[in-house]
Amino acid sequence: MSSPELLRSFIAAADTGSFSAAARLLGKHQATISGNIARLEDELAVILFDRVGKYPEITPQGLALYDSAKLVVESTARFNRNALNLAAGLPMLITLGLDEDLPTAPLVGLFTKIRQQYPLLKLNILREPSQQLFKLIEEKQLDLALSLTLEGQTNIYEYKAIGSACYYLVCGKRHPFARKSTISTDEMMHSTQILQRSLAKNNLHQTVKIAFDTWECQGFEAQLEAIRANVGWAFIANYPYQPMPEGITQFNAEFAAIDFTSQYDLIWPKGRAITEVEQFISDQLMSLFTQK
Repeated sequence: MSSPELLRSFIAAADTGSFSAAARLLGKHQATISGNIARLEDELAVILFDRVGKYPEITPQGLALYDSAKLVVESTARFNRNALNLAAGLPMLITLGLDEDLPTAPLVGLFTKIRQQYPLLKLNILREPSQQLFKLIEEKQLDLALSLTLEGQTNIYEYKAIGSACYYLVCGKRHPFARKSTISTDEMMHSTQILQRSLAKNNLHQTVKIAFDTWECQGFEAQLEAIRANVGWAFIANYPYQPMPEGITQFNAEFAAIDFTSQYDLIWPKGRAITEVEQFISDQLMSLFTQK
């Protein structure tokens, strides 16, 4: 197999259009680049560049090998990075718990960054109510969890304050509330309200329950589908500065007391130090809660 160093010289020359530009790109002497490419051509018994003109021109054979060369170089870099991570003692698997009442769509960027930063890491993701996340952390079945802040329970877990989720009044785009500028308390009381089932187990339930007729849904996604179906109106949680999910619209109520936020923490088992990977996840989550 050809050396990745030789392949890097070939790729740089193909990308920049000259050996001198490739040398500047890689921080090497031009003679080194020329020598590396000549050596690669000897190894492969293939002419990669036509050197007749002022600037070297990649040959059809060189073009045919270009994508394969990039794949080898990228695979080698990934292999070396993974080996370094393992040698440094970084975990190969993390089980992450996420409060089921929070939307997952804004977390796509987090997952992408984790994959880019730690390509060898396997991530197990659980969606559970916060109360269940606390239990799983206590039983050491989770490495990390993003959960509602629970006062007076820090004897069973370590924690870091991440930020506050905002709650918004929303309905489907064909719901009667979507066509009115302001909704009265009486209208809200006599229209179906879609509740998150987990709220019945904490003190937010009495805060957000307004209507006589209610539907209960397990998790954010189920609640969102019921709203999109115009079954009723709801409070939904969202990260600050994030757009509303597709298919729903916010509405205004005649009283302001319904606006509220909930504090979220990142928690992990008591007495265990947080790892580099977990700190990276923590930083990314905090950024999600605070970015504008």
